[in-house]
Amino acid sequence: MTEPLDKKIVQRQINSLKEYLRYDIRYNLPRPFIVEFAGPPSVGKTSVIAGIDDFLRPLGLSKIWPPQEGPREIRHISRSTPDYNLRTAMYSLTKLLDESHASRHDLILFDRCAFDAYCWMEYWVKKGKLSPGDKFTFQSFFTNSRFTEKIDICYFLVCDPNMSMKREFKDAISDDIRETTNLESIKMLDEIWRNAYNLQHSFHPNLRLIDTTNINVSEMTRIIARDILDTLEFKIKPR
Repeated sequence: MTEPLDKKIVQRQINSLKEYLRYDIRYNLPRPFIVEFAGPPSVGKTSVIAGIDDFLRPLGLSKIWPPQEGPREIRHISRSTPDYNLRTAMYSLTKLLDESHASRHDLILFDRCAFDAYCWMEYWVKKGKLSPGDKFTFQSFFTNSRFTEKIDICYFLVCDPNMSMKREFKDAISDDIRETTNLESIKMLDEIWRNAYNLQHSFHPNLRLIDTTNINVSEMTRIIARDILDTLEFKIKPR
């Protein structure tokens, strides 16, 4: 018959392993800083994220992670249904929750997350594909503090619809219009994002509205990189 484990020996062994694993440090590190970029198509979100990543990493903030944008992962659901934006939202929110309880990264730059999903629900109501009641349910879920308190800053990037269309087709090999990349939809989306910011920023002081119509990518990157550093530095200062 196997002898019972000696609890004192086991505890000594566990303590040795924890010391080797730097257990006290491993489970007491702060979570990463988290920044969301929200906005309609072709306002500059993806370009700015790439620019900030490229700017900050060589300066020492090296563990920056821009998660794969939801739309690049969720390709099996048509973009003509609310299910698409619900699924991309769940993709981003899963990563938000996972990484807010880990310390693998210094800074996480989300290309669409909770606030972006909030705005898309308004779009689908206007398109007649989502009921007002369902919109309220989903929007309340996406802006629940369990999610939003983990987002240090959210940039609402907006742009004049005509400029957005120009950017959308600048390097495209086809000028075919799609569900959300036609002028009518872009105008609707621009209005939705601006209205959402006006409604939400008094409840969420971490929101910023930036109109990118007359700003090139380099200038956008400089403006936002400076604001990120200033804001995060202020957050860590002793009160």
